[in-house]
Amino acid sequence: MGIISFTYPKTTKSIGGFAIDAFVSEHYSHSNVITDIPVEDGSTVNDHVVRNANEIQIKAFIGKVEFAVWEGPLPESRADLPAEDPKARIKAAYLELLRLHDGGLPVDVVTGLGTFNGMVIATFNIDRAAETGADLPFDMSFKKVRIIKSETATITASGAATGTGDQTGGRANAGVAGTTKPEEKSIWMQEEWKYSVKAGKTTHEEYLEKCDQAGWTP
Repeated sequence: MGIISFTYPKTTKSIGGFAIDAFVSEHYSHSNVITDIPVEDGSTVNDHVVRNANEIQIKAFIGKVEFAVWEGPLPESRADLPAEDPKARIKAAYLELLRLHDGGLPVDVVTGLGTFNGMVIATFNIDRAAETGADLPFDMSFKKVRIIKSETATITASGAATGTGDQTGGRANAGVAGTTKPEEKSIWMQEEWKYSVKAGKTTHEEYLEKCDQAGWTP
């Protein structure tokens, strides 16, 4: 009797370091919000574009039995295979995925296109039917989060008001503003105003008035 062998790549797909048996489908969303404000001749077009956070939606599958590479001689019969509790594997997988979701912390998602860092789990849905009751098929969506580091700056307080001339040195948290250059902050604030107009929270006339005050190019 001949032996039939199957060759397949070992999966590397994972969510937060937790290996997934298979991703049935992957959907990627990269989108921008384009403002309705006319672009003046000579101005930069990307000033009128607000980039949305990247999103990923996946349909995945975890089986009741681990799909692994068998190393060493083949067993003589099924009785020689190591025993595994299928319910225990599914429950452990469910609890780990639920922990990643409830933690709300950024995770790394490894898909067929590569590794996506800093993704937060937005939704986690499980739909089990009679034919899949022993397995764990699930849907999950992720959203990219932007992380801004705060910095500390040395602030010197003068004692001129008391006439002593003493100075006290201290460390203070500069927050987000401490990491943003003035010109970058101005651009960011203008983008916020543009998005506010797009969302209908601010009128176009209010935006133009703000441009005059801040010296922005509409």
